[in-house]
Amino acid sequence: MIWSLHYWPRTWIQVGCLAFLIVALGMPLAIVLLKRFGAIDPVGANKIHRVPIVRGGGIMIYLAFAAAVLWPGYRSYEFQGILIGSFICLVVGAIDDLRGGLPAIWKLVALFIVTLVLSRYGVQLKLFSWYPLDFACTMLWLVGVTSAFNGLDNMDGLASGTASIVASMFLAISVQSFFLAGTETPLSWFGMLSAGLIGANLGFLLYNFGPAKVFMGDSGSFFLGFTLAALGVMGEWTTNRVIACTIPVLILGVPIFDFAYIILVRVWRGETRTLRDVIEHCGTDHLSHRLVWMGFSQRKAVLFIYLISFALGITGVLLHNSTSNADSVLALLQGAAIVLIIIALMAAVQRRHFDEVRRAAEALTSDPAPNNSAETSRKGTP
Repeated sequence: MIWSLHYWPRTWIQVGCLAFLIVALGMPLAIVLLKRFGAIDPVGANKIHRVPIVRGGGIMIYLAFAAAVLWPGYRSYEFQGILIGSFICLVVGAIDDLRGGLPAIWKLVALFIVTLVLSRYGVQLKLFSWYPLDFACTMLWLVGVTSAFNGLDNMDGLASGTASIVASMFLAISVQSFFLAGTETPLSWFGMLSAGLIGANLGFLLYNFGPAKVFMGDSGSFFLGFTLAALGVMGEWTTNRVIACTIPVLILGVPIFDFAYIILVRVWRGETRTLRDVIEHCGTDHLSHRLVWMGFSQRKAVLFIYLISFALGITGVLLHNSTSNADSVLALLQGAAIVLIIIALMAAVQRRHFDEVRRAAEALTSDPAPNNSAETSRKGTP
């Protein structure tokens, strides 16, 4: 027991530090190589950066993460499944970064394949005790969280910082479970994966927190979204199925609720009409963009979202630690209140923004009588 109590805390720290150092030291070389391969994110109408930026930094995030978590030599069955699935997602995302785009249908096919991989290695939701339904729910969760995280990667430092916060909450639960049990638990290796994600993303933030020198690209957002979603499936949260489903939803609350809200609004406004439209539509109407509409700078918007993510994550940790129904209800109410604040904020900002856009459009198409009068006065009158 003494050896175990020293081994895992030391391993978590070493894995996190190793991942951080690999990214921090290796990213300059990665940027040079990515430029040579033409992995450049151009300026566009639906993008907020004003100069082309190198993309594909997620490749280095993955390499650092994989090297760090493989270094201790731990090889559980589920662990292998998550690493294989994350590698597949990395490859798909890297192809997207290097080619300058990949049809959304291929990403859906990839997520179906990695769901099969996870299921083969025992990583699957067990809600209904019927394999086809549990498999469908697992795939829906993976697709939803991965897509949500891909959408979250829209401002410098936002996706990596949020991933670090989410992984920190997962690690906090692993640490608590370990010390409460006084020995190794199934969540010990879960904490090791979380530590690897924390270190790799913090190292990446050195180059990505505005002004960004490199973007993670789909290679990063696709791999990170999948890995965090898989950890949400794998975590042994509690025996209560409702609470067990709620904890990872709260911890991943920012990307999930941001994504769900904008999907519903886009459908309601008629911007997306088919499933393909929903998958492929890319807009500047996420929570981060709406905060900028309010007058936040990009950096302040990112920091504000960090705060929201931290608050929801803490709520998830508190829910995991609740020892009574009353504590659980209070934690759920706290999480619901934070989510309602986010939704109300997004709705209010949207209404004000579109009102401003409408007034600007009306001003451009208004009666040009003043201009005609000015022209008449310059010509003079008899």
